[in-house]
Amino acid sequence: MTHKRLSIYSITLLIVIIFPFLISAFKSEKISGNDLKIENKKTKSGYSYTIFYKNNLKLDVSLARPEKTDNNILLCVAGAFTDLKNYMVDGLYIEKGKVSNKNMINLTLGGAIKIIDDDCQIFPTDKGKLLTDSLINFVATKKGSLFQQIQMIEKGSGAKYKDVKLFQRRAIVKFKNNITAIVESYENITLSVFTSDLLELGAYDALYTDMGAWDEGWYRNPTDNKIITIGRMKTQTDKQCNWVIFKVK
Repeated sequence: MTHKRLSIYSITLLIVIIFPFLISAFKSEKISGNDLKIENKKTKSGYSYTIFYKNNLKLDVSLARPEKTDNNILLCVAGAFTDLKNYMVDGLYIEKGKVSNKNMINLTLGGAIKIIDDDCQIFPTDKGKLLTDSLINFVATKKGSLFQQIQMIEKGSGAKYKDVKLFQRRAIVKFKNNITAIVESYENITLSVFTSDLLELGAYDALYTDMGAWDEGWYRNPTDNKIITIGRMKTQTDKQCNWVIFKVK
């Protein structure tokens, strides 16, 4: 009888000690609208990815290099490709209603991103044919933004590539639940691997962002507000000409 009482007492004590920890472990993470949520994931391929969720932050673009002293900017990465002839944006570019390169639409890039009222849409351009005057005028009138890039995933279907070069990769992604994020690989991988891994992570639409020598970016650590640099090559960072940012509204 004494052993049974001790056993019951021990179990009760164990529950009292452990239960609060179990509850805290299963609590959903609370992220405020001014926070940058960061998550690390590994896919079946064995490669690792960092996901920077937009959460309730504002998605924006900029032709001016964002200042690290601006505490409202929580993440900054290169966006459109840079034309090596003039070191300007490669393709059509619209920033908050201001149109650049209207007569320099890149006919080889298959995708674009349109940002209006903080809602972004990644869409195919049919080699630039769908970037019509009416679309450009609509985005400009709405004070929206737009740039061209490689569309890696369209409505859950991945593109095919001949390129087998190994680089660290990064993309703007809209997931199936309509959440927007920047996803960056840790390892150097091909576009094909990056695309298949993004699909595994739940990407519905994905647009590539400039990498390789133009890959420098940074984010503000949510825990201590310090700047963390991302991208490893960074050999042409002085010639970067445009950026994608997450900022406090």
